[in-house]
Amino acid sequence: MYGQEIRWNIPGRQRKILAFSDLHFCKKVAKRRIGVILATLKRVCQEEKIDYIFFLGDLLNSLEVLNDALLRTQLKMFLTELAELAPVIIVTGNHDLSYYSAGANRGMMCPWQWYRWIQTLVRNKRIHVLDAALGLDAEVFDDGVVRILGMSLPEVCYPTTVAEGEDSVKAFRGYAYEVLPKLTSVKDREYYLLLHSPSFLPKIELDSQIAVLAGHMHNGLVPPILDEIVRSSDRGLVGPGYYDRNGRKKSYIPFAHGARYRPTEQRSWLTLNSCAHLPPESWLWGLDGIFPAVSYTVITGEGPDMSVSGRYFWC
Repeated sequence: MYGQEIRWNIPGRQRKILAFSDLHFCKKVAKRRIGVILATLKRVCQEEKIDYIFFLGDLLNSLEVLNDALLRTQLKMFLTELAELAPVIIVTGNHDLSYYSAGANRGMMCPWQWYRWIQTLVRNKRIHVLDAALGLDAEVFDDGVVRILGMSLPEVCYPTTVAEGEDSVKAFRGYAYEVLPKLTSVKDREYYLLLHSPSFLPKIELDSQIAVLAGHMHNGLVPPILDEIVRSSDRGLVGPGYYDRNGRKKSYIPFAHGARYRPTEQRSWLTLNSCAHLPPESWLWGLDGIFPAVSYTVITGEGPDMSVSGRYFWC
């Protein structure tokens, strides 16, 4: 019912990648679905013979997770078991850096807590967090076959008010044009750009060799079957909105034209579906059961046979 496949013609890809995003790990996710998610991803990795696993941000729902020893252990075990199947490449999302339990407007960004925990995580040599805050050239992964750049967006690019002003656009452009040359500076690689939010991608020009993967948008807030009905348009429906002081959504944001998960040869970027779909702190979480609990994408093939297959599973 929820299966789909799209074609993405980018020459020269030879490795198989499993990509997913927006796990929003917290007590609710750990209790309701983390075991099924892990089992599903393990099965896919084994059946598809996956070479790399990409995670595109919002691993945590809120920094409170890191204050709970049991949740920290469960999450680390989840990532460790995935890393036994393939190298795991992670980028930072806005929820990873913030306290969101009371809503974004009442939250507080404490990046140092995330980075302190990440330092313990990356002791596992098969887990890589691509983030410039971790050191010189720490946003680049290169194993001689793929070259990956992870962009962790400036704080101003994750506004907690409705306005996304020129300051956000300027900050994104400045950062993007500073780090993007690092990606293609080494020849004869498969190039990937990973970032959490695709909101500002239309503001920059990208080399057609680069495949861009993003998350954050949660595929709108509608069941995927409805998205299939509107496939005639690449304009999205609604994306994550903003919170009032009571922690409830006060608005929803229409996607910009092209800010979607369907890449073309001219716009080679893909916005993945959320794994958890509805943020657990949202009052809409009670409806989360109508959504599949696992969403992921498998990228495989090369040239005209390049394919991006999105899959959804109930649990």
